[in-house]
Amino acid sequence: MRILWKKLAIIVIIVIFIDPIYTTGKAVVQQVITWANNDEIETMLLSTKEKIVDVTAKLSENTSIETATPLEEEPEARVAVTAPTAPKPDAKLVVTNAKEMADAMYAYYSSFSPTFEIQYKGSTQRIEQIVEEAYDNAIKRDDYVYGHISKHSIRFEYGRKTATIYGKQSYLMTPDQAAYVETNIQDIVASIQQNSLNDIEKVRAVNDFIVANTAYTDQTSSSPHSAYTVLAEHGGVCQGYALLAHSMLQKLGIETKYIVGYVGQEGHAWNLVKLDGQWYHLDTTWNDPVPDRKGAVRYQYFLVDDRTMAKDHTWIAEDYPKATSTKYNYFHNIDFPAQVGQQIFYSDVTDDNKLYMLDLKTGQSMRISNSRAQYIVYADGWLYFSNYSHGAYLTKIRPDGSGEQILNREDTRDLFVKDGYLYFTTDGLKKMAL
Repeated sequence: MRILWKKLAIIVIIVIFIDPIYTTGKAVVQQVITWANNDEIETMLLSTKEKIVDVTAKLSENTSIETATPLEEEPEARVAVTAPTAPKPDAKLVVTNAKEMADAMYAYYSSFSPTFEIQYKGSTQRIEQIVEEAYDNAIKRDDYVYGHISKHSIRFEYGRKTATIYGKQSYLMTPDQAAYVETNIQDIVASIQQNSLNDIEKVRAVNDFIVANTAYTDQTSSSPHSAYTVLAEHGGVCQGYALLAHSMLQKLGIETKYIVGYVGQEGHAWNLVKLDGQWYHLDTTWNDPVPDRKGAVRYQYFLVDDRTMAKDHTWIAEDYPKATSTKYNYFHNIDFPAQVGQQIFYSDVTDDNKLYMLDLKTGQSMRISNSRAQYIVYADGWLYFSNYSHGAYLTKIRPDGSGEQILNREDTRDLFVKDGYLYFTTDGLKKMAL
């Protein structure tokens, strides 16, 4: 009887990513800056609902500061969450070898299909090896897809000349959410490419976009580990940061890898990027200040070599290419950057947060003031900042270091420029005509 020779074989391959492994990775090592005069540093978010109070600051001559009306948040240029669903492969695909089987598996995974059934036709003497080879091939094709699979299993049944392979998987985002990410990333990448940037500028644009628009949190409606949540909800944890960066970098033509490692004993995720034949680490999560500073970007973990990264990150080194170049280490001193043309003005974390200028053409830096600066912005030929050498008072200075002048006598933070006004927060939201 046919049943006597027909075998039933079941192989189950299960890979489980436990979501919380990525949740606390960033919190393990907190960078705390202690100021020489023990000034208290506040990094509260600017809220449009804050109570606006009268100005009582003692002002310098020719400076006019007034109470500001709460600003309305501008609507974001994003497509609706109901973006077209990603196309799915046929319910049952027929294959004849390991390569075709891998193609079929990847088609299901990349469309975020919850199940699949693949028909194999051919000799089944090596069916277990064929399935394992196909699975290994499919799962390694795209870190972005693999990183979004929360768990999956494969089993198969076979006879002499046919086999049926069944897959069941779950993801960190739905097919509709995946389509939303794809549509929005294409728009973001198109806007970046309009600026004719070189590769390092593209990587920086990705870092800046994610960091400036995201707050590190696991309190989100969708999974905080997905690229969707980071993009749509402006919040998430390291896995979501790294997966979104991975997809954006790929679409910009930057070779990149997704790394899973550790900070202390906690799981963590970040990226490797390749520039001019050299690999560098990029940790957008750790470039994002905690507590969140709206719009603020850091570069301490931007284009980092292995030795520097290993001071607080660990990973299985043999699984990834080596990153030995220190070419871009000059970025790592930067906090509170304000770019003016090919110059970045910033607070130097290695020199007591004094005000510096970086020339992007040469990579050379120079100090332009002995004042310790935070919340740096530029407008109409002046740099404005919170001066932590003098009570966190609002201060302005020319880009060449001349004309430094204190403008108020209050603890000032959260500076930004909009519609001809400099906005900032003291005991309430204030504005000053420029």
